[in-house]
Amino acid sequence: MRFRILGSLKVLRPDGQPHTFERRHSRILAVLLLSPNQVVNRDYLIDAVWDETPPATAGRQLQNCISHLRQQLPGAGGWKHVIAAEPAGYRIHLDTGELDAQVFEAAVAAAQHHQAAGHLADAATRLREALALWQGPALAGMTGRTIEAASARLNEHRLTALENCLELELQQGRCAPNVPELVELVTAHPLRERMVGLLMRALHGTGRKSEALQAYDRLRRHLADELGLDPGSQLQELHTSLLRHEPASVAIGQTAFRQLPVPAKHFVGRDSALGELDRLAAEAGGETVTITVIHGTGGIGKTALGIRWAHRAAAQFPDGQLFVNLRGFHPTREPMPAAEAIRGFLDAFAIAAEQIPVSLEAQANLYRTLLAGRRMLIVLDNARDADQVRPLLPGGSGCMVIITSRNELTGLVAMEGAHPLTLGLLSEQEAHHLLSSHLGRARLDAEPGAVADLITRCAQLPLALAIIAARAAAHPTFPLATFSAELADTQRRLDAVDGGDHITGVRPIFSWSYQRLSTPAAHLFRLLGLHRGPDVTVPAAANLAAIPSSLARQLLSDLARAHLVTEHKLGRYTFHDLLSAYAIEQAQTFDGEAERRGAVRRLLTYDLYAAAAADALVAPHRRRTPLPDHAPPSDLPCFGDHAEALAWLEVERGNLVAAVRQAWEGEEFEIGWRLANLLWGLFHLEKHWGDWIGTHQIGLDCARACGNRKAEFTMLSSLGTAYRELGRLDDARGFHEQALQVSRDDGDRHSEAQALNGIGAVLGAAQLTEQARRYLEWSLEIRREIGDRWGEAITICNLGEQDLDDGLLDQAREHFLEALRIRQEIGDRWGEAITLNCLGQACHQAGQHSEAVRHLHAALTIHRQTRDFALEALDLRYLGMSYRQLGERKSSQACLNEAAAIYARLGMPEAEQVRALLADDSELIN
Repeated sequence: MRFRILGSLKVLRPDGQPHTFERRHSRILAVLLLSPNQVVNRDYLIDAVWDETPPATAGRQLQNCISHLRQQLPGAGGWKHVIAAEPAGYRIHLDTGELDAQVFEAAVAAAQHHQAAGHLADAATRLREALALWQGPALAGMTGRTIEAASARLNEHRLTALENCLELELQQGRCAPNVPELVELVTAHPLRERMVGLLMRALHGTGRKSEALQAYDRLRRHLADELGLDPGSQLQELHTSLLRHEPASVAIGQTAFRQLPVPAKHFVGRDSALGELDRLAAEAGGETVTITVIHGTGGIGKTALGIRWAHRAAAQFPDGQLFVNLRGFHPTREPMPAAEAIRGFLDAFAIAAEQIPVSLEAQANLYRTLLAGRRMLIVLDNARDADQVRPLLPGGSGCMVIITSRNELTGLVAMEGAHPLTLGLLSEQEAHHLLSSHLGRARLDAEPGAVADLITRCAQLPLALAIIAARAAAHPTFPLATFSAELADTQRRLDAVDGGDHITGVRPIFSWSYQRLSTPAAHLFRLLGLHRGPDVTVPAAANLAAIPSSLARQLLSDLARAHLVTEHKLGRYTFHDLLSAYAIEQAQTFDGEAERRGAVRRLLTYDLYAAAAADALVAPHRRRTPLPDHAPPSDLPCFGDHAEALAWLEVERGNLVAAVRQAWEGEEFEIGWRLANLLWGLFHLEKHWGDWIGTHQIGLDCARACGNRKAEFTMLSSLGTAYRELGRLDDARGFHEQALQVSRDDGDRHSEAQALNGIGAVLGAAQLTEQARRYLEWSLEIRREIGDRWGEAITICNLGEQDLDDGLLDQAREHFLEALRIRQEIGDRWGEAITLNCLGQACHQAGQHSEAVRHLHAALTIHRQTRDFALEALDLRYLGMSYRQLGERKSSQACLNEAAAIYARLGMPEAEQVRALLADDSELIN
């Protein structure tokens, strides 16, 4: 079969005859075809078909419509049905060439490759072939917010491809034949500057200069009258060149940006990494943006690799390359805010200051709009974290992003599908080549032993090798053994590889400063090197060194004055990797293993007890994590309420996550799993998916290493919850089933009920209603039997959510009211808010919108108090929808705008769904 959406929706049988569909079936099919071979969420389909006002039976009606479509569209190519049911929705399976939109995108991509190779005629031919697929506006005649938005996107892609085609044809001197087509296009799109620029060049190329100038004047008047704007700088430049009788060579909208820095001269090796980047570049231009995170330790050559490859691959990105140093890890400056980076890119696009919006979100949207339809390479160097990077990512296909960072940026890998590329040390052969490129083969051949020592003592680290090679090159008469001997001296090793600039020039400063420290300050400095987190507080440092807080504060001030640490925030101290390496080296020299292990154990114990104090307020009704039977550490933080405890966990997150891993590596297994478990409340509220899964996987390893079955159950159960919330339902069920087996082996009825509830929740999320109910009812029976009222309310609420999904509104309300009563009796404010939200949803579906608003406002109040941002956004979303039904448009839009902002900040896909609701509201108002 062949599917057509570039024009009216058509499905052609193998004999060429068209299928006919009912209106609703056509809308469902259109939405599926807009995301071929991808799962389309059921809720999204329902919203698309009923435009945000679905009936209570929408889920059932959708199933019936899908069933009819599957009967009309038999499977092929190994698929039983063209449309397949998935746990979260439906997927339409299409082979290559079956959908005209996919053929169009493939032809456009092929044209880009031809253009990059300099084959302009072939590129223009492929674009004309792509454009010939269009038989009218995309999905012509079909209405609805979702479909109309997608149609507009496709129509914009067509116009961009047409402009690119005409640009290529003008470059080949085909001016006269294109004038009629361009006149028609400019008449249809009078404010499209690139189109006007193409017409001006075509007219000028045929000797019709006065008409070219008239075209400019018409656009200028249109822009001034309708928008109060002037033409862009490139079009003004073209206009000026015509007035001066210069060649009309300015290509509007096609400036190729060339921002890459000079590549490192002495770059060697990295063949595997370069090959992997080549492979990923070949995939760029598919359905999503290609993102690669090059990560590794400082001085490993991440930036050098990224810039080297970017220069090598520049021809594959004909629209240019953008570059920014985000200063995520910089010895003297703060990380660059995303807003500053975006502003720099907008300046590169020559966007006038008065046309740049105020908010970061709006600026990011403008930035993504400018990238749409372009094939560009964006290099984001020295990133600190995923939050710094996300606003800088393009929104569509065609572009490739290279990110370098000392962090793994697991969040980007988990949520945005980034490809991690770990950069390790050079091989011995590569290290030899690096020295040879600086010093020449003859000098290395004369002292092979000294060369081998240099490579070993520089740890095959590119930065250290480059610095020692530069020093040797500056002293050509010095034997290489001289530098090797310097490196052999552990007290002077870092001095020997000090380059003296702003990146490495601090080495002699902190080594000389260290010698002048008092004995207590030097001792604290050495122990700080054992701390794995990003920074350290005064109480943490006090416990690390087993000294009073007052003394720790004084010593940290001494170290800050000596520039051996930096107080980057009030009461929080940090140092960069080179200082850390120096501190560790000194600790290994002057402090015995037992002392070092004792210091690490004291710090981890402090982290454990401090996290426990915060967790008691953040998640008060969870089963408490048992703590070791000894006196608690000193100087533990005190929290006045839930908000203070959660804020502390968020600030300390980097340190606590690092502590979990350090506990595993130091064989402090009991601390490791306990600390991971105490972070559950933070992760559940703030949705730090990468940290949640990473710490709890380590916690599971710790639990198994120390043979603690209850701890093993706890980690398995939490991992199941994390994967369920991420939508990875198979993984979630696997962890919950492992947890169930552990609980039954140990005869732990409380844990068994929890595991059964977890499996039921996963099955419910997969729309396996009957199975979900069975597991939830088993869980409820046990929880009532053992008197677990907190767990009982959870399971009752989950049963109510199943009722809600099945349209059993009265039964759902009964479950929610019962759960609410229990949660209010036991003082479970967190659970109370969840239940109030569920009641609000039930009332909304039943058309009782005033009642829905009452419940949702009550839920919102509690969620704001507990800082449960994801559920706060859910409250606001349903409030917006209920206000809309009550005709209160301003209240509806205010709630939806706030919900969209929260979802966007959390990196959750619901942000786009809420924005779609807002767009629909805007259309209704207009």
